[in-house]
Amino acid sequence: MASCGLDRVTGLPITDLAHVAQHVETLYATRLGQMIMLGHYAGGLPEILGKRITPRNIALYRLLLALPIATWEPRLSVVAIQAQGNTAGAVVLGEMRFQVLAHYRPRGHLGDLAVEGGVRGFRLGATANRLTFALDTLA
Repeated sequence: MASCGLDRVTGLPITDLAHVAQHVETLYATRLGQMIMLGHYAGGLPEILGKRITPRNIALYRLLLALPIATWEPRLSVVAIQAQGNTAGAVVLGEMRFQVLAHYRPRGHLGDLAVEGGVRGFRLGATANRLTFALDTLA
């Protein structure tokens, strides 16, 4: 067990990858400046929700998926970001889905960059006013 914490919904203990996934979800859902003592802690995604879907904004969105993990989550190393399951109809309605693929480094926060298992995935969906997040079991 490399890391542990409490599930913010159930209050039950969570460990390892589930703990990391909760942290990444918090990163993605936090607005810039929302954390008083860490004004620059955030993913920046809520700021672009509701914007028109253009190639430039899709590139920005992909950047905002990778940057917070690289900055704030040493237990993950992003390998790829893939658009996944997006249909023309969904895009017209302003809905996009991405999958973030990353290597899990359970002791990365302690300086140990050894990877455990294979590539792990996080699915993220966005509509005009809401983010959805889920941990994939790709190991």
